[in-house]
Amino acid sequence: MGLRETIEAAKQEAKEAGSVFSKKDEEAKSEAEEESTGFSRRSAARAKPTTAAASSVRVVSAEDARHGKSGKKSSEMTKEERKAERNSVRDAEDRMNMAANVLLKQDPTYQRSQKVWWILLGLGLALTVLSFGINYMLNRSGADTSSANVLVPVALVSLVLAYVCIIGAFIYDLVKARPVRRRIDAEVKGMTKRRLEQIIREDAEREAAERAAKKK
Repeated sequence: MGLRETIEAAKQEAKEAGSVFSKKDEEAKSEAEEESTGFSRRSAARAKPTTAAASSVRVVSAEDARHGKSGKKSSEMTKEERKAERNSVRDAEDRMNMAANVLLKQDPTYQRSQKVWWILLGLGLALTVLSFGINYMLNRSGADTSSANVLVPVALVSLVLAYVCIIGAFIYDLVKARPVRRRIDAEVKGMTKRRLEQIIREDAEREAAERAAKKK
């Protein structure tokens, strides 16, 4: 075999060896791409049910639980469930209102403000009646000039004082009583169902004891 033939045979062997290695590289690269694609698909497949499940979950807050709300959407409820839900919410609101009234009745600041409010309102109504009564008497009996000169100013002053008392009663209520009501409402909203029922029950027992004491 000549030198040229030896060189040609070596080139042919090198070429065949290179094609084998390149084929192996392509196969390895293809497998890597398939594994990467499969991992991405599996990740996407795992992510989809999680997103769907999260979208169907509804978190129920502590306030909803106190108010008797189940956490279901209205569209997911039957007619009976919606009715029961409304009744539950109404019962919870009535319970909170009853407890708030009990606490207001036991608050000395609020009770004192209510007494002042009723005094101002009653005085304003009494002065209003007096003013209209004087005007009615003057128009009906036709009093003389001297009596009219005395009664007409009295009627006007009574009417002005009546407005002052009535407006003053509402202003006093806004300044003194309303902050107490807001504070009590905030306390009641933060209470549990058991605590609300305890307040109502203790007030009922106290009233029953007072009635029994009066009978004796």
